[in-house]
Amino acid sequence: MSIQQLNFQAKTAISLFLLFVIVATISSIILLGLELSGEKKGINIPTIGQVQNKYTMPTLVAAMKGGMYEYVSDDADINTVNQWIKEGAKKEGELYGDAWKIIQQDCANCHSKSSKMSKAMPSISFETYEQVLTHTQAGYSWLKMSKQAHIHMFGITTFLILTGLMFAYTSYHPILRTGLILTSFGGAFLDIFSWWFSKFIPELVYLIFAMGGLMVSSILLMCLLILADIWKTRD
Repeated sequence: MSIQQLNFQAKTAISLFLLFVIVATISSIILLGLELSGEKKGINIPTIGQVQNKYTMPTLVAAMKGGMYEYVSDDADINTVNQWIKEGAKKEGELYGDAWKIIQQDCANCHSKSSKMSKAMPSISFETYEQVLTHTQAGYSWLKMSKQAHIHMFGITTFLILTGLMFAYTSYHPILRTGLILTSFGGAFLDIFSWWFSKFIPELVYLIFAMGGLMVSSILLMCLLILADIWKTRD
């Protein structure tokens, strides 16, 4: 059976689904680019350094270099906080005093349960040393990584299997169909797998960057090829 043999209503439903997948995929690229680059608009392809910040650096430092960069008074503040964390994030010494002053000045105005600012984030509070300490771990915590990984894997595989099955019934060469289906699933798996271990093996950020791009490219290509094939006039 070919996807071209479906009736008009089925073709329309599939086409609308694929358009939603395309828009959702592009939206995720925009969101990730904005989050990693700290920009406010546009499509920003993250650099290797920005990906490395997200997955290998302490979450507090990564935020100061990324989405929260506009609220940092000076680049030297980031280095001070990072150095304090590298030395154990201890609640003592001159470095702690400097880092604590920076955190209260640059971060706590918004990250406070009593903050009145329009963009306040009271759910992530930096009012006490113990609260700040939870954000000094290198890379993502296992709890946060588990939460994000299982959500992404369930969500991505759901539309990947649907898109893959549709693509499997197109009229393209079997090698192309098999290759793109394997590429999309393989890219997704290796991308998410690398999230977990990049803080132990920093070189894995290159795999995150490459596999994420490969997964997105294969998804978009499959969607476009299905749309082209499903509405192609049969001889």
